[in-house]
Amino acid sequence: MLTIFSTSFFCVLRVFLVCLAGVWLARSGVLSSDFRRGLSKLVTVVMLPCLLVTKIGGGVQADTLRQLLFLPGTAFIYIACGWLIGGLLLLLVRPPAEHRRLLLASCAFGNSGYIPYPVIGAIAATAPLFASDPDAGSRGIVYISIYLVGMSPCLWGIAYPFLSGKPFRSLRWSQIVSPPFFASLTGLVIGCTPFLRRLLVESQGPLRVLFDTAEMLGSPAIPCALLVLGANLADRPKEHERTEISTVLAVAWGRLILMPLIGCLVTVAMWRLGWLPNDRIVAVVLMVEAAVPSATNLVLMCQMHGHGEAAISRILVTSYLLAVPTMTAFVALFLWIAERL
Repeated sequence: MLTIFSTSFFCVLRVFLVCLAGVWLARSGVLSSDFRRGLSKLVTVVMLPCLLVTKIGGGVQADTLRQLLFLPGTAFIYIACGWLIGGLLLLLVRPPAEHRRLLLASCAFGNSGYIPYPVIGAIAATAPLFASDPDAGSRGIVYISIYLVGMSPCLWGIAYPFLSGKPFRSLRWSQIVSPPFFASLTGLVIGCTPFLRRLLVESQGPLRVLFDTAEMLGSPAIPCALLVLGANLADRPKEHERTEISTVLAVAWGRLILMPLIGCLVTVAMWRLGWLPNDRIVAVVLMVEAAVPSATNLVLMCQMHGHGEAAISRILVTSYLLAVPTMTAFVALFLWIAERL
């Protein structure tokens, strides 16, 4: 249990430390405002699409997806619950108009890949519950990848245009769709098409070199996004950009306390109704997905739209700092629940 606590702690702390590196790089003049915007565009147009194509395309297969449709379905449920929580918090804290969309998106969309992958791997490797199940970790990775089939298109297909701040009817096409959205769909097509899998994904595939190249280009996406997030914190906010502490704490309360509790209820209910396979690692995956802090890609979206970067950066960094103790505690609760299913 101590190993699991430390893994959860260091997974979230690592995110926070990379953000601190971004603060230092900005204050030392390396990550200037123009450089930051260029890096954000590079991440969004090249790195992140490559990451999504390889993660989804390599982790999803048609037969597996048909059997595990409840995973992307649960992603939709969590987004809806997060959106509802955000709406209730709007009524309670009444943030400024320019921060309302940030609060809603931060509550609805979690970091569904970068944090769950190492946490689930550590849980499967060290928890006594899975001591006699050496394949639990690999199954957990597949479950997370299929969960992303539901989450990633929604993140970039809903949050991205929503954070533009414009009514839907007045949005340009480029503000509705994005390269990561198309990449999510492309990864799904590759993973579910046997011919494309043999061509691109399998180790002996004639075009496997393209998949390997995409993996190489995608690997820096998360660190670069976190550096941008931290660099935005280094800017002194203008008067109209100041983020009220009530807004920041509302997101932390909704995303880090209420959502994990909802995740426990949803997972237990699905298990009791027989909607889940008889595999406790899938129950742990679903509960961990509900407990993660807000998606770091939200800062890239604000950067691309040209507003809200400072506010979303403060919301996210505070959430990740607070997620260190909350995720550590909830992981213990999740394992306790999984043992009793």
